[in-house]
Amino acid sequence: MHVTHPHLVGFVRFIDYTGTKARGSVGQLATMVNAFIAAGVANRFVAIADNDAGAHEAFAKLKRQTLPEQCRVRHYPDLPLLARYPTVEPASSTVSLTDVNGAAGSLEMYLGEDVLPIDGTLAPVHLRTFIPAVQRHQGALSAAHEDLVLKAFEEKAKAARSGQRAIGDWSGMHAIIEDIVHAFD
Repeated sequence: MHVTHPHLVGFVRFIDYTGTKARGSVGQLATMVNAFIAAGVANRFVAIADNDAGAHEAFAKLKRQTLPEQCRVRHYPDLPLLARYPTVEPASSTVSLTDVNGAAGSLEMYLGEDVLPIDGTLAPVHLRTFIPAVQRHQGALSAAHEDLVLKAFEEKAKAARSGQRAIGDWSGMHAIIEDIVHAFD
């Protein structure tokens, strides 16, 4: 938010689980949305989850509910980068270009095309469990690649916050924040 939408800092709040014992999963988010609705929270709130198969499954019941006017339930928006992304199919080592929007759109995939390469090529998504409820495989970066991507993003964000020009690809973060800001349009 400080890099892509500095004029909105202070107007949009995110739940921060850092230093708490609260669990931060998409299933818990769905439970929290229902708790906010039951409590009659009057302020506008947006519950936004990954754009992957697991999050689509977890939010399916919420999406079928009639939600109050002050509540929006969303997923990260589709990204052109993820429409043809290197993917390893289950039980295979072959890499192919696959549309992973809705299957493997975790937050790491939105941190920028500049932080996703490992040794010069985009870190591949590994498709795993097939989720019948949404008719697609759940996918993710390998744990080792995810760690490298997060470290690269932390360095990029630190440089941007220290007053250096916001270099690199911020389009994924920009898209998420735009989706939140315009959720009630």
